[in-house]
Amino acid sequence: MSQQQSTFPCSGCEAVTRRTMDNRPVRRKRTGALRHLLLAAAFLACSSQLLVVDANSWWSLALTPIQRPEMYIIGAQPLCSQLSGLSQGQRKLCQLYQDHMVHIGDGAKTGIKECQYQFRQRRWNCSTVDNTSVFGRVMQIGSRETAFTYAISAAGVVNAVSRACREGELSTCGCSRSARPRDLPRDWLWGGCGDNVHYGYRFAREFVDAREREKNYPRGSPEHARTLMNLQNNEAGRQAAYNLANVACKCHGVSGSCSLKTCWLQLADFRSVGEFLKEKYDSAAAMRIGRKGKLELVEKRFNTPGPEDLVYTDPSPDYCLRNETTGSLGTQGRLCNKTSEGMDGCELMCCGRGYDQFKIYKHERCHCKFHWCCYVKCKRCTTLVDQFVCK
Repeated sequence: MSQQQSTFPCSGCEAVTRRTMDNRPVRRKRTGALRHLLLAAAFLACSSQLLVVDANSWWSLALTPIQRPEMYIIGAQPLCSQLSGLSQGQRKLCQLYQDHMVHIGDGAKTGIKECQYQFRQRRWNCSTVDNTSVFGRVMQIGSRETAFTYAISAAGVVNAVSRACREGELSTCGCSRSARPRDLPRDWLWGGCGDNVHYGYRFAREFVDAREREKNYPRGSPEHARTLMNLQNNEAGRQAAYNLANVACKCHGVSGSCSLKTCWLQLADFRSVGEFLKEKYDSAAAMRIGRKGKLELVEKRFNTPGPEDLVYTDPSPDYCLRNETTGSLGTQGRLCNKTSEGMDGCELMCCGRGYDQFKIYKHERCHCKFHWCCYVKCKRCTTLVDQFVCK
């Protein structure tokens, strides 16, 4: 009969060791409970990782600092492997066009800022919640707000890449080569270095749509409907940036006589793009997946949306209250306008819950005077103003 010497189990130990009379170590097998516990932990770790991957978006490039491409060799891996949120196709494009990635991030940032400006007085105000999913779970719903977000971010990429071409920051494009407009007066010169809107549009289409085109959902499924919705809204955003580009001219001549003009193609101010897409948001069409696997209008009496129109497949969630399931942040703590009857008014913004009133000191420059020569001198005025915050 053997004499056993046991050691106490400790956290993190692989197994408990026992020794026989001849001092031979014998390792015990893990118990069934421990094995199941380890398997469960591994499963949860994998599941949480999958959720993070599914929640990733290329929008995160707006919130992640991207190093300049001169630090890398063309075709090298480090830059693209560091960037989260890219799909497989987008990562391949990153490897081919590393110098574009900084500008894609700038475009996404421009789109997010414009989204926040356009919705600053709405219950949903385009808030970013983290650096991974950017907007959170609310983007998993195919709502009007999601439609606008996809459109404005795609427009931002067109805007940033087109301008980067003009400024000579990209190796594969340069100034615009668009044809001379027919209505341009004959004595005006068509030249200069315009924004390369054609290249910006094409590259934005390849990069932004890559994620959607990689998906292979069953035809006619809700997931397939959402993919078609995203593609439509991406295109609407690109169309807005492309179609709103206009002709800009500069005068030449003695003493500003403007006897001669040089003209070129120039992107519209991005605020104009945001306002245009905001109008499209207000008139967005409700769609559903049809028998042929294509989106069709829920209300047949409306006109079929064109390439420049926004579409959505799901009703908007309730943005009044915080809801972890839908991703709604609620309106508690939001500033409201007591005298307004619009969406920024306290009655609508606070969803009938009421509001609290605070007094704050506001500092601003006042009584400014111009002094010869040449500076402006101002005083600093302090006023006590009322602020109203939703309960």
